[in-house]
Amino acid sequence: MKSKQQIPIHDIGLEFAVNVERISYRNPYDYHKIHRHSYFEMLFFVQGGGDQLIDFESSAIEDFSCYFIKPRQIHLVKRLENADGYLVQFTHEALNTVLLKDLDMLAYHKSNKVIYENDEVLSAKMLQWVFMIQEIQQQPNPHAHAMSKHLLATLLYDLDSCLKSQQQTPAILSKTAVAFTELVDEKLNAWSVNEYADALRVSTKKLTELVKESFGITPLKFIHKALLLEIKRDLVFKETNIKEVAYHYNFDSPSNFSLFVKKQTGYSPSELQKILAKQ
Repeated sequence: MKSKQQIPIHDIGLEFAVNVERISYRNPYDYHKIHRHSYFEMLFFVQGGGDQLIDFESSAIEDFSCYFIKPRQIHLVKRLENADGYLVQFTHEALNTVLLKDLDMLAYHKSNKVIYENDEVLSAKMLQWVFMIQEIQQQPNPHAHAMSKHLLATLLYDLDSCLKSQQQTPAILSKTAVAFTELVDEKLNAWSVNEYADALRVSTKKLTELVKESFGITPLKFIHKALLLEIKRDLVFKETNIKEVAYHYNFDSPSNFSLFVKKQTGYSPSELQKILAKQ
């Protein structure tokens, strides 16, 4: 049997674990096709124009905007010729444990694709950090690596504060609920709800209460939502073998996989694949 084909996941070899480029720079891969990264990417547009697709949601590219793409997310930019700005790419290695735990925008359960739009003042403020990172990396400084990480952390904290200020009633999430989302990202369909509860050392009833309080849905529905997104990320690549996707996500048969997809979307896997391939 062939190995499961997926949408190409692009890596970057970063000297500093942080990279700054003009958005209009010559990309090392074909950015005209749907793709995904193994790294984080922030797009700071000064001049907007065109549209982009992030995890199957399409939106216009606005002036003085910032968009955030996480590892594994589906991404496609269709910018107009005059649309430009700066992008910041960084790997997990650029983040310390404190950052990963403190910042909402990095959390698995958060879907913060748009950080801000049409805000010239905020854009100028954020680009100051971007330019500082770029300037440090262009100088022969033995501390450039560490300084890049610290400036990136400051930039991320600033952006995270921006997001929090936009939330009128920010949810207070329990540590157990957040830990559950992180486990879901790792295990998905490999574990039952009971196994998640056991790993988190709470009862299934308590886990259900905490997840419903935090996200408004049951643990099983949260798992199914996350699972469906990963399935769609694979199916959008038209060369993907549907049977292999089924076994990859721990379905015991292609028929059960088809039943799951049909129940969640109203389409069979092959129908869904055709719809996604047109995006």
